[in-house]
Amino acid sequence: MLKVCVIGGGPSGLMAAYTASLEGHQVELFEKNKQLGKKLQLTGHGRCNVTNNCSKDEFFKHVVHNEKFLYSSFSQFSNLDMIQFLKSHGLPTIEEDHGRMFPGSNSSQDVVLLFVDLLRKNNVILHMDEACTDLLVEDDRVVGIKTDKGTYSFDVVIVATGGKSFVSTGSSGDGYQWAQNLDIKVSDLYPGLVALRTKEDFDLAGLSLSNVGIQIKKGKKVLYKECGDILFTHEGLSGPAILAMSSYVINSKPERIILDLICDKSIDEVDMLLLERMNHSSNKKLSHILETMIPKRLVQYVMNRLYIDASLKANETTKAQRRSISELLKCLSFEIANFAGFDQAMITVGGIKTNQIQPQTMEAKKIKGLKFVGEVLDLDAQTGGYNLQIAWTTGYVAGSTIKEGAN
Repeated sequence: MLKVCVIGGGPSGLMAAYTASLEGHQVELFEKNKQLGKKLQLTGHGRCNVTNNCSKDEFFKHVVHNEKFLYSSFSQFSNLDMIQFLKSHGLPTIEEDHGRMFPGSNSSQDVVLLFVDLLRKNNVILHMDEACTDLLVEDDRVVGIKTDKGTYSFDVVIVATGGKSFVSTGSSGDGYQWAQNLDIKVSDLYPGLVALRTKEDFDLAGLSLSNVGIQIKKGKKVLYKECGDILFTHEGLSGPAILAMSSYVINSKPERIILDLICDKSIDEVDMLLLERMNHSSNKKLSHILETMIPKRLVQYVMNRLYIDASLKANETTKAQRRSISELLKCLSFEIANFAGFDQAMITVGGIKTNQIQPQTMEAKKIKGLKFVGEVLDLDAQTGGYNLQIAWTTGYVAGSTIKEGAN
């Protein structure tokens, strides 16, 4: 029996503590907050999007950085295993759009309570409201930890301290500093799944659009191209498609975002459609005709941006004006100021480099007995339960691979 320490009571830490206890080890979990799973309880607007019910291949398509690192760990514990795990412990899940899985009770607290119950049944010692301040290492082997309340000896230490997002939940980036102190490489850190801020001001806050083409450019280079749902905000753009895009380009200093408001048609097809509707209602205001194609608030913005009089009728509109509208609907461009910071980020992009970690066990290659799991690693994915599953998987592997004599 080995003495195992888990630092952090989030999803990866809870899973690591549980699976380590199943192996018969003496496990102690340290959490700086007064409650476990504080950030977990915020996910999915309090409902907890625990995982995604998709194939392995589909899952990896949604991992933004370093998906190959997860191949080994996924073969040990996958998203489908997580669904079965919850069901076997009396917490069945329900599936919603795009394969998103939620607890049947629709309460994230039930997920936390399940793990609390499992840990207590397996005699895991919980150190609540106790912050770890440093790792103790001798001769390239971890030997314990220091906290704000004392010093402890351990054979294995699993760092599950999370990233830098949701600072209010205790995620302050401690794990990155401990890794760097031990010469374990950490990549640059960026806020992930965040809104975009534009340099232009517009009065469109609250307007949401579906199936919009998104193109991100730096100079002439296209950094990202995708289709999805967006939301205009007071500062710029958000919505599922914008959040997903941010993780791919935030470290590339993008300059422009170009929106294609009618992405299933070419410019010529949009122009022809507009001409047909203008001919059909030639005495109507041009703005009213445009309202049959895009939302009213967006019509006002388009007309203002092109300096077209709002009272202009269809039969008074020139070919050049019509064409300029068609082009703008296909190519609505904004200059990017920046992205929202860690205070608004759902996840952290970057972290402990995966080439510093053994993918089969989550153990640091340089320090025996020291493991890293969850968001502290340079692993991130799109929204939809994928990031939580990375936490479950890496935590499971770290805890279940602790063997006497091997660590």
